[in-house]
Amino acid sequence: MSLLLFTLSGIAQVTSINTETAPVIDGILDDDIWKKSPTVSGFKTFVPDFSQDIPFKTVAYVAHDEENLYFAIKCFDEPDKIKTSIAARDRIRADDWICINLDTFNGGQSLLGLYVNPSGIQMDTQFAAGAEDIGVDLIWYSAAKIDDEGYSVEIKIPFKSIRYSDDEGDVEMGVIFERRISRLSTQVSYPALDPEKGFAFLTQMMPLKYSGVRKYTLLELLPAITYSNSTIQEGGRSVTSDNFEPSLTAKVGITSELVLDATINPDFSQVESDAQQVEVNQRFAINYPERRPFFLEGSQNFNFAGTSMFSPIRQVVNTRTIVSPRTATKLTGKIGDKNIISTIYALDRADQSLADFSEDETADVGILRYMRSFKQDSYLGLIGTHRARNGGFNTVLGLDGQYRFNEANVISGNFLNSVTQADRNSASNSNNSTSLRVSRNTRTFNGNFTIEDIAQDFQSQVGFVTRTGISRISGSVSPKLFPEKDKLVQRWDFTLYGSLTKDKPSGLNESVLYGSIAANLPKNTRFSVSADRSTEIFQGVEFKDGSISLSASSQLNKRLRISTNYDWDNGIFYQSAEQGYGKRIRNSVDYQASDKLNFQLAHNFVSLFSEATDAKYYDLHIVRGRLVYQANQYLFFRAIGQYNSLSKVWSPNFLASFTYIPGTVVHLGYSTVLERTEWDGQSYVPSDNYLQTFSGFFFKASYLWRF
Repeated sequence: MSLLLFTLSGIAQVTSINTETAPVIDGILDDDIWKKSPTVSGFKTFVPDFSQDIPFKTVAYVAHDEENLYFAIKCFDEPDKIKTSIAARDRIRADDWICINLDTFNGGQSLLGLYVNPSGIQMDTQFAAGAEDIGVDLIWYSAAKIDDEGYSVEIKIPFKSIRYSDDEGDVEMGVIFERRISRLSTQVSYPALDPEKGFAFLTQMMPLKYSGVRKYTLLELLPAITYSNSTIQEGGRSVTSDNFEPSLTAKVGITSELVLDATINPDFSQVESDAQQVEVNQRFAINYPERRPFFLEGSQNFNFAGTSMFSPIRQVVNTRTIVSPRTATKLTGKIGDKNIISTIYALDRADQSLADFSEDETADVGILRYMRSFKQDSYLGLIGTHRARNGGFNTVLGLDGQYRFNEANVISGNFLNSVTQADRNSASNSNNSTSLRVSRNTRTFNGNFTIEDIAQDFQSQVGFVTRTGISRISGSVSPKLFPEKDKLVQRWDFTLYGSLTKDKPSGLNESVLYGSIAANLPKNTRFSVSADRSTEIFQGVEFKDGSISLSASSQLNKRLRISTNYDWDNGIFYQSAEQGYGKRIRNSVDYQASDKLNFQLAHNFVSLFSEATDAKYYDLHIVRGRLVYQANQYLFFRAIGQYNSLSKVWSPNFLASFTYIPGTVVHLGYSTVLERTEWDGQSYVPSDNYLQTFSGFFFKASYLWRF
């Protein structure tokens, strides 16, 4: 049965069927509701090319009751070639999967991506302002089953888990159904994406209508306890400490669109340790992604327009600057049809690394974000951040926005003003940052042009800024060529990027000219070669900073994926401001030994030598191994080992983790740090033997009560 309709404007829409008998979420499409529900088929490709058919049919079903959304998708395929795994949540990117892309407000500003692989394992993401975040974890349910025809997926999404606009029980969302077939390097969607609009999902959503949705008041309580025991080497002896931290977090749905969160002594421990990055010889700080649950709802609203991966102002709001709050509150959601709001207030504990650290000292952190949405994904936004400590403060106020015209073109920009005062006895100073960007994205062409200006003393203590004191113009063009069907190469990608930057302190200019060619093949195989000729100004001196790079990656079979990257590049040794040259090599292997056992090995090497004398400044190997046994969709055991050859530090850690739903978890972990050092009676000195300089055990348990 199909209830797919077309409006007068020609846009497809579907009306969900309301059921009194909920389907059993078991991955078997034998429930009566699936015989009556609306269906959609006729999926078309958008990767590697648009508007093509594939040899395997896909059918999607929709239904709901007063409390839940239900989806089912039948994916026809050859059963023995389906790539899947019993993996931890969010670890299925390389598998075959289906995805429900859901714009819960149908407002064109953000969407949720709800992924399920053929084993029923979930991944969820949120997307807004051109950026995707994998950190979000919603409460929803899924199951899948492989059979002789392929595989089937069933999904249940409680209305309490999402935010939406409710008009007396009538709800309208936007949806794009998506499927990935790994071995074919292919993704398909319904509705089909328009080649002239490219990958702009938010402007191509199909309206999905529900009726008879029950009004409710959302209330969640999340009590948690964390216990840790750690031992460190201090003054030639082992010093042991214990820490017990109870916490309570509450969530109240003011409306179905607007949610208030509050927490006391929140547990912000990260179960997934950050992958070690190369930190030697860095001109700017390294940013790590946010993974702490309290900050994730509504975090997509803090993305801002007019930026890119090369922009010095990466984030105006980087919640990892809120390190260890005593209390925090957050308000996120919509007010009316067009108004989006997100706020955070936190009372952050003092940073022990500061020279004037005081045990009872705190910092006040406030964040306010407002967006007014317009046609398609166009919007105008205001943003403000404030951090105050010990009589000093930093305040950033600004506006941003984007406007889409002629479907594939977007003009975006931002203006930010920062006011900073070091302490109560100092004078404040005010500085600005401005960016304007024009971009185009279609089947055959991606391109952009950007103008940026950042004052030398601009600061954003709640954001993440890599560089100030520059004016820059930059642009890129990325044409795509599609060989004839049945050729080995599915798509050729070409990129040409250039920029000219004025370094304000020195008055000198630096430049970048970059080009690359990439070939995309089946089995998710990609080969690329790139080169750039660039300069960088450091301490008023111009240095060479170009490189030549070769890279390759491939899903060789259902079990094995490899990738490698080799760079020959020039660089600066920042410690002494000298010209250098070196190599960067990155290799990784991902082996799915069975549906339940996964092994990953990554090697990162970087070296730098003096151009004048060929003397070695440093060479560094970082090796990281990760072994995971996923007993079932709830329970896994994990071991990680990392070795840093420069610091000669070996750091293994172990974790047993049970997650029934996000929030209801039990974690048990142990970590240690081994260093080649010893105590000589006065200080720690290098040694040929390893000394355990840190060991720690932790236990965490929490239970989500939803009323």
